[in-house]
Amino acid sequence: MLKIFYPFKPFVITQKWGSPNPAYATQFNKPDFKLHNVIDANTGILTWDKKIATEYPVYCPVEGFTVHKVNFYPKGGGNEMWLISDEPIEMFERKAHAWIPLCHAKKILVNPGYKPKLGELIMIADNTGFSTGLHTHIGLYRVEYDGLNCTKIDKNEAEGSFDPSLFFTNSYAVYNANTATLIKSGLRYFNYLIS
Repeated sequence: MLKIFYPFKPFVITQKWGSPNPAYATQFNKPDFKLHNVIDANTGILTWDKKIATEYPVYCPVEGFTVHKVNFYPKGGGNEMWLISDEPIEMFERKAHAWIPLCHAKKILVNPGYKPKLGELIMIADNTGFSTGLHTHIGLYRVEYDGLNCTKIDKNEAEGSFDPSLFFTNSYAVYNANTATLIKSGLRYFNYLIS
């Protein structure tokens, strides 16, 4: 079963999945796109790590995923990364690969083909692309995936997406990371703030 951990703390949802906004259809020139297709969450705490001081860290919220794509989309997600599950996962009575886009980053710290560990630092949040303020945009889609290409398999008014919060563990990724991952990410238990 899919488990999604909170990628930062505090984790404050500022726009829920499925909230109506008719402007999406015009903005993206997609008449069927009428509902918010992701969760937007504020990133509200600074790290004490000198390498990324005054920046907003985002940690890998899942296990068993690979970075499929790193992209810049100025009219949408800005700096975005796509995580795709290595294996099909049972979701809503159907097995499929899970695609989780994370968007609006200041910078992305991993490359396509990389398999991040749960709780590993993967990006720095910002408001690049079509964004009205600092946040991270977290989506969830079921896709067919052949190792190179992914294709959405669902259609709905939220761009074929599902509500990621249905799979939240209510636990933080950094609290579930192993020590080696925390050290690699510049977070040591006693020297750095992880709260």
